[in-house]
Amino acid sequence: MKLEYLLDHMPAEIQRQTTHKIYLPGESIVRKGDEAKHVYLLTKGDTKVSNEFASGQRYTFGALDVPDLIGDLEVLAGQALYAASNEASSTCEVIAMRAETFLQWMRIDNEFAVAVAQLLAAKMYPTSNEAGRVKFLPSLDRLHSYLLKRLGDIETDLFILHTSRQQIADDIGTSVKTVNRGVVKLKEAGLISLLHGKITMNKEQQQALKDNFTEE
Repeated sequence: MKLEYLLDHMPAEIQRQTTHKIYLPGESIVRKGDEAKHVYLLTKGDTKVSNEFASGQRYTFGALDVPDLIGDLEVLAGQALYAASNEASSTCEVIAMRAETFLQWMRIDNEFAVAVAQLLAAKMYPTSNEAGRVKFLPSLDRLHSYLLKRLGDIETDLFILHTSRQQIADDIGTSVKTVNRGVVKLKEAGLISLLHGKITMNKEQQQALKDNFTEE
């Protein structure tokens, strides 16, 4: 459902109970473990969704863009705490509402309730279909899979990955040290090269990376 429709058809009694907020890149909209007292409707920008663990490792497993909801899953599941952190990747604007207001909006607006269900389904399907499978790959295979995903269908004589090692570690759910070990192994295998510390692949390496990846 389009954002314009959601905003144009927001009941007046709900609108009176909402506030407009802006988050700059890097700011947290919600943090894992905080009380799930609010739901946020993302109206501008995009965010990254991550999980932090006791070891200090962080796993970035998703992203949200317009229109989407933050905190809806926890509120609908009756959970007291946010299950994951949500951080602004770009300047974000949200419409914030209390959990009770969100539930009230769903009860009085069938179109909104259907839109929420569709958004939830769209978020949960790829998580069930792919993320859980990749999570259990060995760390080197996860790095290999990550590089293939970043490469995608790009056709270039020299692919340069400008992502930091910390961000790679966050994205595949491991440590920087483990990423660095994987980079060394892939370089020794001739599948990648390094340019000023950045991972690069020429055309032959790009093809070899694809040919050498087998996922159980």
